[in-house]
Amino acid sequence: MKVIYENHNLFPESILIRKFIGKASSLDIIKSWEYLLENNLIEKNIKGVITNLLECDLNLDMESFKTVINYMQNQACLKGIKCAVVTENSKTIVFPFLGEKRNSDLKIKPFSTIEAAVNWIIPSSI
Repeated sequence: MKVIYENHNLFPESILIRKFIGKASSLDIIKSWEYLLENNLIEKNIKGVITNLLECDLNLDMESFKTVINYMQNQACLKGIKCAVVTENSKTIVFPFLGEKRNSDLKIKPFSTIEAAVNWIIPSSI
């Protein structure tokens, strides 16, 4: 499993992208959030983080999903940003969808393209 971190090319001050490649677990997702936090990559000007799962085989079930959500809910800086999850996998899209519906203090939303995720994070981007 590999994670590539980058700033969005059009909105480098506002959007971070983390691209997961290969098999990933809940622990990998949490470690990725920890990396962003420990390296102060989520600054006050960051409006959103796009999690690109298009090249990822996500190994998640409801229990491990709850672990990820609990971790995110305990990070104050994540409550103020939008967390877009990009995936085309029907088995994976259920998790950000449930995160969106069940956790009002977190802003999580699934998308099938990076462009749609960017438009949600920064609505006037089109």
